[in-house]
Amino acid sequence: MLFLSSKIPLMDFIRILSSADKYADELTELYLGAFSENQRHTKEDFRHLLDTNKQFNCNAVLMNNQLIGFFHFWDFDDFLFLEHIAIEPPLRGHKLGEKVIKLVRSLAAKPLVIEVEQAENSVFGARRIEFYRRLGFEIVPFEYLQPPYRVGEDYIPLEMMSDDLEFASENFEKIKAKIYRQVYGIG
Repeated sequence: MLFLSSKIPLMDFIRILSSADKYADELTELYLGAFSENQRHTKEDFRHLLDTNKQFNCNAVLMNNQLIGFFHFWDFDDFLFLEHIAIEPPLRGHKLGEKVIKLVRSLAAKPLVIEVEQAENSVFGARRIEFYRRLGFEIVPFEYLQPPYRVGEDYIPLEMMSDDLEFASENFEKIKAKIYRQVYGIG
């Protein structure tokens, strides 16, 4: 079990195995507050994933036994899809997210894939792309549309990034198909 009790100085990762786990409620509230509705699962769907989907790995980030953030990823055969990461608002800007991603990269035995807002559509997108580039990710040079989390919503143009550009470029359609099917329930 990847990340079950991995540590970096002052920080612990604890895998959340169900919606009844100790940190699940607090983590769910952080998740709902950190992402707009079109960028995340519903509360009910998120909790259902915690309880039922073995490919969905949700990890609380703790400092001094206090929840300071979370990350979750989907564990596919040949890559990990890092779907969301968030740090508590008062603690942002202290490089904690950077430390989490560096440790995730160091522990991952597979390429990491992420979705990021496009630079031309958002100031935040440009910042996030630069943030991930500093951490070893590159934009996969293909058009990527994030499917909607809810029926009736629109696809969102995003960038796919990976810490293994060669793998992600060569396998783009396969990666996209797995994400669409498993994460978004498309196809």
